[in-house]
Amino acid sequence: MPLSIEQVLALSEAMPRRNRAMVITQAGLGLRIGELLSLRVQDVDFMRRSVRIEWQLAPGQKTRSAPKTRRSTRTLPLPQVVAEALSVHLEEFAPGYDGTLFTTRFGAPYRHDYYGTRIFAEAVARSGLPKSTTSHDLRHHYASVLLAQGESVIAVAERLGHHNASLVLSTYGHLMPDSEDRTRRAIESAWASCAPSVPHEEVAGR
Repeated sequence: MPLSIEQVLALSEAMPRRNRAMVITQAGLGLRIGELLSLRVQDVDFMRRSVRIEWQLAPGQKTRSAPKTRRSTRTLPLPQVVAEALSVHLEEFAPGYDGTLFTTRFGAPYRHDYYGTRIFAEAVARSGLPKSTTSHDLRHHYASVLLAQGESVIAVAERLGHHNASLVLSTYGHLMPDSEDRTRRAIESAWASCAPSVPHEEVAGR
């Protein structure tokens, strides 16, 4: 099962203060770990409420490189919860010289192994989540939330940077609301603001 919002919040709280916004950002944008670690201040447009994903930090590398696929370069909607987490983070922790949002206390970007096997894994243990939980589970959380809210498979694939929707459907299809739920919600939502008020006794008398 994907992580719940409560579990994501618990994981964030278990993180060192310097790393708490990293959990919210990855869960709220569905980023790969390399995309998270390479994120810069200039990639975040607070006014337009969007985030541009153009780089990654590959495992074992200290410099940015282009994503592996063209689809991985994308612009994501910036949710308010992520914008607030980033604002709080920036008030307390200055970005790196090149704009890197999340840095060590020495101002350097995090390595995959150090962040994943030390900082993240230790927070998982403190939060009481299953030991098998990795940062990739925050990406799964993002996809599951979008699908549960009725976002299309094609849109979720675009947000995740996949080149087609089949992978999303095969991985997350079981999390989608069934057809009856979607139909019910669609009609109820469409009629919610303009449905006529029918007295209960009139309905009962028909």
